[in-house]
Amino acid sequence: MVFDDVYNKASELVQALKKTGTTIAFAESLTGGMISSRLVDVPGASDVLLGSVVSYTNDIKINVLGVDKEIIDSFTEVSGECAEKMASGVKKLTGADIAFSATGYAGDYEDHPDDSENGTVWFGFVSKDDTRSYLKHFYGKRDEVRLQAVEFVYDTVLSYLSS
Repeated sequence: MVFDDVYNKASELVQALKKTGTTIAFAESLTGGMISSRLVDVPGASDVLLGSVVSYTNDIKINVLGVDKEIIDSFTEVSGECAEKMASGVKKLTGADIAFSATGYAGDYEDHPDDSENGTVWFGFVSKDDTRSYLKHFYGKRDEVRLQAVEFVYDTVLSYLSS
């Protein structure tokens, strides 16, 4: 296993979740399971991670996470509205204390010549008393964008837990 910055943040997050007695779940689109996968690299993650849904298609966003088709039709699947509903859906599905989602354009698409949206990521966050979305623009190749998204999620949850 490679011990890198992401692993160290994941380890810090697992410890913070344990310390606060908080459980978490994820709904992932562009990250394809990377947020939860990097977290389960850490021993003890099973104490805090209840589950993750890789909702790479709109059908999964709609039929598993409960995102209204009208939201996708009106705002697209890469929107704050969609990200919030994805997070709400996985929170409801798993019963986690908090849930985070990520949906966006990672980049390096062979069939998508317009790269102006590459690196655009919407995140959704839901806790018992808060629902919000975040818009970030990351730079780099596909994997770099995805890793930056993972780090953003970990940093944001760590900040939430320490407040």
